[in-house]
Amino acid sequence: MTYLLDTDSCVYWLKGDVSVREHLRQAGVSRIAISAITAAELYFGAYHSARVNENLARAEAFILQFPVLPLDNAVLHVFGRIKSELRKQGQPVADFDLLIAATAMATDRILVTNNTRHYNRIANLRIENWASA
Repeated sequence: MTYLLDTDSCVYWLKGDVSVREHLRQAGVSRIAISAITAAELYFGAYHSARVNENLARAEAFILQFPVLPLDNAVLHVFGRIKSELRKQGQPVADFDLLIAATAMATDRILVTNNTRHYNRIANLRIENWASA
């Protein structure tokens, strides 16, 4: 199995969450990736923080451990389909979250997130929660 870390799981890791760190160690870094959206959100968080240089260095060191998956045509196709399905059901999800979910689906990965209730609305998205919270 291969995994895609949602932004919240990356933040849990950066904050030292023991459960996320242990799951990541057990899964193996080579089986984990992040979305370009997650990388962008981590950079934003660092730049928006009170300790920009310190948090930017931490975010970049974390990001560079993993492949950053692009928003290619396969991802964008899945994004369009699931956004349309959810809107027809009256259950919209934020575009960045949909792009992360679409990346997981298009690359046949399990999305690792603590936000399971939010992502459970997306049919056929495989989810695991590694957070201790």
